[in-house]
Amino acid sequence: MNAKLKLAFLTSLLVNVFLVGVLLGELPRRFDEGVSREERMEKAIGKLPEPLQVRFRGEMERMREGSEQLRAQIQEAREEALRILIAEPFDGTAYDRQVSKIHELHGQRSQRMAELVKEVVKDLPPEQRQLLAEVLKRPPSPSPR
Repeated sequence: MNAKLKLAFLTSLLVNVFLVGVLLGELPRRFDEGVSREERMEKAIGKLPEPLQVRFRGEMERMREGSEQLRAQIQEAREEALRILIAEPFDGTAYDRQVSKIHELHGQRSQRMAELVKEVVKDLPPEQRQLLAEVLKRPPSPSPR
């Protein structure tokens, strides 16, 4: 083998080893990103004391059942916003109204969640409120790549 071919082979080998290292280093993060919000929430709820787990799950289920109509309204509002977005001619005012409606509906859903949390924690000791606060934290955003 001549020197240029040996250098090209060695460079290719080093690049491949580097790429394998990068892929293996990123693999655990990729699996974490695939975990749904519900799975993360369920895992976190499992850390709470049993009576609090039962109460919180019951309240969450009650909220889910009560917010089906709100969820349907949000979906309809999104679909309407998309129809406005692709319509000719584009109506920016109608689009802005629709986006505002979506934000309002999301606000209603957030308000319901806040009320549920308040109801669940009102009689809890500080330690259990701290545990519940940990459950409600959002996971850190993935680092930019």
